[in-house]
Formats: sequence, C-alpha cells, structure tokens
Amino acid sequence: MDLTVLASLKPTAKIFYDNSYLKSCESLVLKFVREGSKGYLVLDKTIFHPQGGGQPSDIGCITGSIGKMDVKKVMEKGNVIVHWGKVEGDFVENETVKCELSWPERFYNMRAHTAGHILDYALLKVCGAQVTTVSANHGPNSFIEYKGKFSKNLQVNKVVEVANEIVDEGRNVKSYYVQKEMINRFIFNAPNLERIPDLKVYRIVEIENVNAMPCGGTHVSNTKEVGEIKIDRIEEGASTFKIFYSI
Repeated sequence: MDLTVLASLKPTAKIFYDNSYLKSCESLVLKFVREGSKGYLVLDKTIFHPQGGGQPSDIGCITGSIGKMDVKKVMEKGNVIVHWGKVEGDFVENETVKCELSWPERFYNMRAHTAGHILDYALLKVCGAQVTTVSANHGPNSFIEYKGKFSKNLQVNKVVEVANEIVDEGRNVKSYYVQKEMINRFIFNAPNLERIPDLKVYRIVEIENVNAMPCGGTHVSNTKEVGEIKIDRIEEGASTFKIFYSI
C-alpha cells in the first residue's frame, strides 16, 4: 500500500480505548485499497487494536454492503489505523461497515498485558529495586525483557506468589490521559520510561496501589480477570534477561 494516501486522512478514533470490552461497532470507510485477494481498509473509528507496545494486533472481520474482510493484521501509521486481510467482494468509500472482533484473542491479550504489568511490580517487590523493561510480548508466548544480568539469587517462586496475590485481591485497573508536563505526578513504579515516545499527552494505565505507567494497550478492568500467572522459563542474554510467562 502506498502510505502517501494516508496523509490526507483524518486520525482514526480509537474506541478500543473508550471500552476495551466492546466486541463490535459500526464505522465509515475512508479508504480501501485492494492488492489481489488481500486489501487495506481505513475507517473513521475502530475497535481493532493495532500491533504495538508489546501487544499483538486484533483479528476479526469487517463486513460491508458488498464486501467482507477477514482481518489478519492491524497497523498504525502516524495517527491512522490500517486493517489488512483477505477480502471477498468490495468496499465503497463512505459506506457503513460492521466491525467484529475475534473476542477470545482480544481478551487473552488484555489479560496477558495486565499480567505483564503485575509481573513488573512483583519483580520490583522481590528485588527491592526498580526494574527497567526493554521489550515485551503480551500475547501468545508472552514475555517481558528486562535490562541487566539475571541474578541466580532471584526468588522466582516469590515473584509468582506476589503476582498472584495481586490477581486474587481483585485490584481495579483504569486508564486516563495526562499532559507531558504532569506525567510525574501520576506515574509510579513504572519500568518502561526509557522506551516511551516523546508525546504531548500520555495514556496512563494504573493498577490500584500497584503501578501506573504510560501504556497504549488494552487491559482488563480488574486483576481477578487475569487468572493465575505462571513463570514458564527465563532466558539470559548478554545484558538482558527475558521472563516468559503464561496465564
């Protein structure tokens, strides 16, 4: 797809931030580009979360009057979200289409992402020092990569215990927006500050009395929804280590 066509389009309204539990919505087609049996679709608003910030993109389907897209990948280019997938039929600009998420995958990603934030805190609590994240995957084959050498003295079982205590306590999870100059008044126990982009406004995800950090992902509203957190293995690198976990 020629990305220059996106420059004239208005930013996509991200209604997955307003309600992460919304499974379907109606949207207007702003642009459709076909490439063989596949295609790219831009809408005025979407419930599909794009890949980014360690979270896989949503999948599902978009249905119009004469066409249907099996959404396999969602990308964000600038402020425009692009849906990509196999297309049957055609889409017409300015027509109303129905967006439907594949909910099991979305809900898993929400649970895995919140679990990742909980593990950040549990590691901090057990280590007694702030940790710094390098990368993450909050989907199938979940992991968080941390800066530094892995300590053989780390009590992994204790990390799991602390994490699951937070799950069982049913802490509330919320999100809100803050101006750049106000961010330090709201964040706490945030491990990802070294890798966040320079923005005027940040979306903060806060787990009650656990941590609050800039985050662009979708999350559950209460930690009880995460389910049991398990650490499957730890991989050591030259200057980082990865904790692989499952829920």
